Amino acid sequence: MEKGKKEFHLPEREVDILYAMWNAGRPLMASEITEVNEELKLATVHTTLKRMLKKNLIEVVDFAKSGNVFGRCYQPTLSLQEFELGKISSEFKNKKSTDITASNLVAALLRDEDNGTIQEELDKLEKMIQEKREEILKGDG
Repeated sequence: MEKGKKEFHLPEREVDILYAMWNAGRPLMASEITEVNEELKLATVHTTLKRMLKKNLIEVVDFAKSGNVFGRCYQPTLSLQEFELGKISSEFKNKKSTDITASNLVAALLRDEDNGTIQEELDKLEKMIQEKREEILKGDG
């Protein structure tokens, strides 16, 4: 995978490891990942971490001592928000129906919210829309 480009359709084990790291809120060693998610076996974690490094999903940020050996500490190269929004965006771009639009999606997401939350989100959307219009007018979009 080219640097900077993120993949959002990942094997289950890679997603499990990413969530273990995000939930910990700090870089983790392979052995710590198995402590956070006890379903993962250490050999599986090591193999999966190698694949994730090649995909640029994680990076080595430190070395730490575990018992009497040193190990790498890994962290994701994208945030949980970037990952989740990327998955949604990717699915949306690959949709089969042309009847589903961005405005339909927003309406569906807001459908079950309370009025205060809806008002807050609409204010954010209006600001984003205005910024995007200005960007387009300047020729940047």
